[in-house]
Amino acid sequence: MNDTSTPTGLPSATPEPAAGPPPRRRGMGSTRSMVISMVIVAFAVVGWWAFVPRSTPTAQPVADVAGIAREIGISRHWDPAVADGLPSTWSPVNVRLVTLSDQPPTWQAGYDVPGGKYIRVLQTANGNTSWVQAQTGNGAAKGIVTIGGVVWSKVERADGGERSLIRSAPLGGLSTVVDGTGSWSQLIQFAASVKPLSKSALATKGPTTAPSS
Repeated sequence: MNDTSTPTGLPSATPEPAAGPPPRRRGMGSTRSMVISMVIVAFAVVGWWAFVPRSTPTAQPVADVAGIAREIGISRHWDPAVADGLPSTWSPVNVRLVTLSDQPPTWQAGYDVPGGKYIRVLQTANGNTSWVQAQTGNGAAKGIVTIGGVVWSKVERADGGERSLIRSAPLGGLSTVVDGTGSWSQLIQFAASVKPLSKSALATKGPTTAPSS
């Protein structure tokens, strides 16, 4: 008869405990959320920057201002204004049709000007008070000025960083505002230069930059 009992003095075999999951690394979830938040903020800043007048030149000059104005004019049945006769040191850098959900389509031709400033002309069809206020930042009235026989209202934002000129009569059938970070004299010089494309020296030209003085 075989003896199958465990020999005296030998320990009984017991299974080793199963290895548990590795300890969770702290901070991974919060780090991932922080990165996502930073990306969202970055996109928001880029979107905001695109519609704010810039105080330093950061874009390449636009070579075909007349061509862009002509295409938008055909598509919208407008005669958009272009700057005609500015010095060569005034460089067009932001020329396009701006479309926002809460505002009518707006023609914008923006220029980098001497001193690291930026000035643009803004136009739309039948611009109402809401549109004008949006372009001027609800600035305070600073009097009027007559340019080429037409009265323009002067408006300045609370921080004094941006100024606007509001044309009292449509230009080429379009409500017109000139604004930016330039001085009053620069804004007046720019406003005096803007003409409907059809009446400007750029009307029959191909690719152009600001004409030399």
